[in-house]
Amino acid sequence: MWSEARGAGWAGREERVAARPTMHDVARVAGVSVTTVSRCINNDRYVRDSTRQKVDAAVAELGFQRNDMARALRPGQATATIALVIEDVANPFYSGIARGVDEVAQQNRHLLVVGNTELSFDRERELLGELVRRRVDGLLVVPTAHDHRSLHADLGRWAPMVFIDRAPTGVPADAVLLDNRGGTRQAIEHLIAAGHRRIAYIGGDPSVYTGAQRLAGYRQTLRKAGLTYHDELVSLGHHTDAAAREAVLALLGRRGGPTAVFADNNRMTIGALHAVAESGGKVDVAGFDDLELADLLSMQVALVTYRPDDLGRTAATLLFDRIRGDTRPPRRIVIKTELVMRGRPR
Repeated sequence: MWSEARGAGWAGREERVAARPTMHDVARVAGVSVTTVSRCINNDRYVRDSTRQKVDAAVAELGFQRNDMARALRPGQATATIALVIEDVANPFYSGIARGVDEVAQQNRHLLVVGNTELSFDRERELLGELVRRRVDGLLVVPTAHDHRSLHADLGRWAPMVFIDRAPTGVPADAVLLDNRGGTRQAIEHLIAAGHRRIAYIGGDPSVYTGAQRLAGYRQTLRKAGLTYHDELVSLGHHTDAAAREAVLALLGRRGGPTAVFADNNRMTIGALHAVAESGGKVDVAGFDDLELADLLSMQVALVTYRPDDLGRTAATLLFDRIRGDTRPPRRIVIKTELVMRGRPR
């Protein structure tokens, strides 16, 4: 009885397996070669639209699904997966980037995997190594504040890599950046035009590319306006809005403190706004990055804005060019920024 039941079960399993359509079946129905089917499924750009339509119709008719796990086990095969490695998935800036990347990934029939470094270079290195071992087709990275030359040399030969928001020094790879100096200049010029001469700067890690560029923009704009750079008005190394709040409160509590504050990212701006509200002082605030619900603020704030999803879309487009074999020299694309006023005048 047991062997008969087992035999019947295996027979049913064999029928189910046999019924599963293959690429040969798709090729027969579409009237093309198996190679052409493979090229269509892998989104090869050198396939005629008319041929792709026939293959797509055959895939839909047969209910064909490729076995990505089996493909990943074969050396040299693509996995139709790309990865995005960011610092903090909870930050709206990074979720905006991910949205833009995912849009392009879907257009190219790829799955997006997102990893979170939490500002740790060790975590970043571990993530990238694991993603390469899993044979992702390409990597998009918001790098931490460390030397990436050896890491890129080790991993870049296995999967193309595009950097977002920051360009590691000495690394021959594509990068999509913001106009950090230009955006900061716009904000500081706005505060100077409003009559401010003692403008504080609240920032994160100055060794990170964005932090260094924005601080340089701050100093250059003061110098161009004939204003003195004061070390006591600059507070760096903060990573949370709570830390920024404490730093701004300390600055505002000093004799001869600032009359305006520039915050170099969205978390710093939130902290600065809390501090100004608590102090009760009439201190103007400007910041880099837009803020959610900023239009509801009871004070006006000048914000350097852009679309994070543009960063993601642009970087993902560069990555898919590399995946398809683009061998041009590394490119650096700069996304322009705009200064906008948010909130209500006092």
